[in-house]
Amino acid sequence: MKLFKYSFILITAGTLFTACNKKLDLPNPQAIGNDLALSNDANVKQVLLGAYDALSSGNLYGGDIQIFGDLMAASGELNWTGTFNTYREVYGNSMLTTNPVILNMWAAGYRTINVANNVIANIDKVNAADRNKVKGEALFIRGTVLLELTRFFAKAYNDGTPASNAGVIIRTTPTEGLSDVNFPARNTVAECYTQVVADLTEAVNLLPNKNGVYAGKVAAATMLARTYLQMGNYAGARDAANTGITAAAGNFSLVGSYAGAFNNAAYTTEDVLAIVVSDQDGVNNCHTFYSVPPFGGRDGDIVILQAHLNLYPLVDQRKDFFYDFAGDWRSGKWRDVFKNVKVIRLAELYLIRAECNQRLSTTTGDTPLNDINRIRTRAGAPVYVGSVTLANILLERRLELANEGFRVHDAKRLGETVNGRPSTDNRLVFPIPFRELNTNPNLTQNAGY
Repeated sequence: MKLFKYSFILITAGTLFTACNKKLDLPNPQAIGNDLALSNDANVKQVLLGAYDALSSGNLYGGDIQIFGDLMAASGELNWTGTFNTYREVYGNSMLTTNPVILNMWAAGYRTINVANNVIANIDKVNAADRNKVKGEALFIRGTVLLELTRFFAKAYNDGTPASNAGVIIRTTPTEGLSDVNFPARNTVAECYTQVVADLTEAVNLLPNKNGVYAGKVAAATMLARTYLQMGNYAGARDAANTGITAAAGNFSLVGSYAGAFNNAAYTTEDVLAIVVSDQDGVNNCHTFYSVPPFGGRDGDIVILQAHLNLYPLVDQRKDFFYDFAGDWRSGKWRDVFKNVKVIRLAELYLIRAECNQRLSTTTGDTPLNDINRIRTRAGAPVYVGSVTLANILLERRLELANEGFRVHDAKRLGETVNGRPSTDNRLVFPIPFRELNTNPNLTQNAGY
C-alpha cells in the first residue's frame, strides 16, 4: 500500500507549477488540506488505499488482533514465553491502562475509521461507475474496525445489558483538523453493534462478489456473519454466511490441503481477505511472535501446549501442521517470513452456517453435516456419519480456526471459562487507554481498572 503514502506528495508536486509564481508561495507539502487531497476521483481512491494501509497495521490485522484474540484466552493451550511485558499482560489478563500495544490498537483503529469516513464523506467525487464499490469498501473497513474495537474494549453482547453497557465511540464523520476535534462519551454496546450491522449490510449490498485483492461481497458478508454470531442472532449469522458462500461460488474455493491455505506469498482461492506482506512492505506480527529464528521469526514467543494438540483426532492434517522447535510445539500457520496474513478464509463461512443451522434446526444452503464434513475431509480427519452435534461443530471451529484470533470472542459468546475466570470477568476486557481518558474527560474507564 505504499502508493498511498506517496500519492499526496505527487499531487502536491503537480500543483507547484500551476498555482505558484513565486518561490515564497510554495505550499507546505506536509499540510495539504482535504480540499486538495479529496478533490477528485483519483484522489479519493488513493485515500481508500490509505484506509487499507491503515487496516493492515501491525496494531490491527497485521497481527495484533489475531494474537490478542488467542493470548487473552490461552487457558492452558498457549504459553507466552517472550520478554515483551506488553504482550505478557494480555496473556495474563493483567493489562495496565498505560500498556502501549493496547493504546496502539485503539489509536490505529480510530485512525483507520477516520480515513474511511473521509472516503464516505467525499463519495460524490468518485466516478459514478465506481461509486458503489468505493463506498462499499469504506463501509466495510469502518464497520469491521468498529466491531473489533467493541469486542476488545467493551463487554460482550451477551454479558449484561448491551443497551446500557458502555461500548466504544462511534464516529461516522471525518475529523479534518483541530476545529473538528470533539470529546464524545462512549456509545452503548448495542449502539455499536447496530452501527456495525448497518455498515456491513450496506457494504454487502454495494460490493461485487469478487473485488481483486480488496474487500468484496464475500468479505462483507463474512464480517456481518461474525457480528451476528457475536450477538447470538443465529438467523442473521446463518443468512449472512449463506449469502457469502453463494457469492463465493465460482470466485473462491477451499484449497486442496490444509497446509496449502497458509504461508503464501500470493492470494489463494480460499483467501477472502488477506494482508499482503513482502520484503518491501507489510507487517506480519503473527509471524514475528509465533515463528522462530530459522524461519525469520523472533524467539518463538508463543508456544502451543499439549492440551491444545490433544483436541485433534489422531489422523488430522491440522495437528500434523504444528512443528517442534527447541522442544516446544509451534503453529505452522505463521511459520514463514514475508507471507500473507489471513484475515478471512472461506472455511469460516461453512463453520458459521453449520453452527447456526444446527442451532435453528434448519438446512439453509446445506446441512450442518455436509458443511462440517467438507472441512474435515480437507483436513484428512474422519467424517461424521448420519448426523453431527453442536458440540462437534464448535470443536471443529476451534480446531480449524486455531491461532487466527477467534478464541476469546468465541469463549465469551459461549459463556466458557477463560484462564480460570468466568467469561464475564472484567479482566477479559481491555482497559480504555490512560492517554485517551486523560485527553477526553467524557470517557469512562472499564470496570476493574
